[in-house]
Amino acid sequence: MKWLVLLGLVAFSECVVKIPLRRVKTMRNTLSGKNMMNNLLKEHAYRLNEISFHGSNLTIHPLRNFMDMLYVGNITIGTPPQEFQVIFDTGSSDLWVPSMICTSTACSTQVRFRHLQSSTFRSTNKTFSIIYGSGRMKGVVVHDTVWIGDLVSTDQQFSLSMEEYGFEGIPFEGDLCLNYPNKYLTGAISIFEKLKNQGAISEPVFAFYLSKDKKEGSVVMFGGVDNRY
Repeated sequence: MKWLVLLGLVAFSECVVKIPLRRVKTMRNTLSGKNMMNNLLKEHAYRLNEISFHGSNLTIHPLRNFMDMLYVGNITIGTPPQEFQVIFDTGSSDLWVPSMICTSTACSTQVRFRHLQSSTFRSTNKTFSIIYGSGRMKGVVVHDTVWIGDLVSTDQQFSLSMEEYGFEGIPFEGDLCLNYPNKYLTGAISIFEKLKNQGAISEPVFAFYLSKDKKEGSVVMFGGVDNRY
């Protein structure tokens, strides 16, 4: 079990929001067959509304462990909400998911955002490009409502990938990053910073509790630390 606690910036209000995580492993090098990947994802599938928990001052959202390598959780975007399995990352401040019109091979096996079905979607004329150690992508910057458990950020700026390379066979659809605002490639405010400014979280703090249990036990907490973990 591991602890990783990261501090944000400004104000205080009064709730701690916990988002459960699942620990997952990159499968590109461990599962060579397409059928094996599909079977594994089907076995570990779950719905956000079946596992979220909201207490008096606490929201818990589970994360799942895939093969001891990655911890992922689900968020929803749009109105009505569309669900995506994402990594909660600390390397930058960007949030991105695949676009419905992405034609890359990686996108063909992922859940993609159907922007025409969201009544709160708003487009921009901005583009973005990200290069990772394992791949790269290009896309467009847009706005819509984003939910992380019971936390909601309206008119949140994020990115839709139009091209993805090097992400074939990954067990997640996108990346929700929690770093400081100056790490956001498009210059927008990060979702964590926006939630803090809105007073949606009790303290400018988020923390991870990571368990080796493959189905439950791991969480990401927003607004403080639950010392029972």
